[in-house]
Amino acid sequence: MILTTATFAASDSTVKVIGAAVPLLALLWVRYLFQMIVLGVWQARRGAFGLFRTDSVKLQIVRAVLLLTNSACTFAGLRHLPLPVTTSLAMLGPLISTLLAALVLKDDVPRSKWAMVVLGFIGMLLVVRPGGSQFSWTVIYPIAAATTFACFQVVSSHLSRVDDAITTNFLTALVATIVLCVLVWMDQAETLPAIASVKATSWLLVAFMATMATGGQLLMLQALRRAPLALLTPFSYGQLAFASLFSWLLFGQAPDTWMAIGMCVIAASGIGTVLLHGRQAPTTQA
Repeated sequence: MILTTATFAASDSTVKVIGAAVPLLALLWVRYLFQMIVLGVWQARRGAFGLFRTDSVKLQIVRAVLLLTNSACTFAGLRHLPLPVTTSLAMLGPLISTLLAALVLKDDVPRSKWAMVVLGFIGMLLVVRPGGSQFSWTVIYPIAAATTFACFQVVSSHLSRVDDAITTNFLTALVATIVLCVLVWMDQAETLPAIASVKATSWLLVAFMATMATGGQLLMLQALRRAPLALLTPFSYGQLAFASLFSWLLFGQAPDTWMAIGMCVIAASGIGTVLLHGRQAPTTQA
């Protein structure tokens, strides 16, 4: 799981390096096309017919659209915000899941979880510091990414009970690739000339980004086969440390004191939310 966070941070760092040199649609298309091919080959070893076997086509489509939206918001955020800021705000997913459970699903959320939500909100304020010189409206991108990822986790949880994990990730990449092909075709007048002008070095970076992102997915699958999600999720906050490290090494942008404190607060609130959920799970099942 720690290797997973390192590969995801490396993927995000590469997107930051690429910047606006490659159109956003092309970035997303290569990322999901690569994942579709790798997971397709991986799954085909166990039988080609298993590639499309699912008990819930609608949920698979919803999952793909949510993850594609998450990636688009993340990539857009990385073009405008420092890497640690984008990563920190994207880590608000567990807290947003709590809010969705209370406001949308009408679940009975205990005070302890609400305390974690408030703590996470404080951490977010420390990271973005509204009114500060670095604050801008673009923080909406990583917050939207966190929101869509929270919804994505809910759908993934339902699918994990009925479908194979590798098949699910393959179908997600397949649907996302098809959607992106349609979007590129609709916007071909602007997108295709922009793609044609991309330099070879930028394409190498795109290939590296796609490799890291897909490698992270495969590492996560291996982790989930060996340990429950509740145990692994706290380790996912290691991505904050890797994002800070890569930001310092590649861009010379180290988090200042308040941002570092905010990142720690967000991590603490997220881990606390996961641990509280894990404690309540046995009671719910009983």
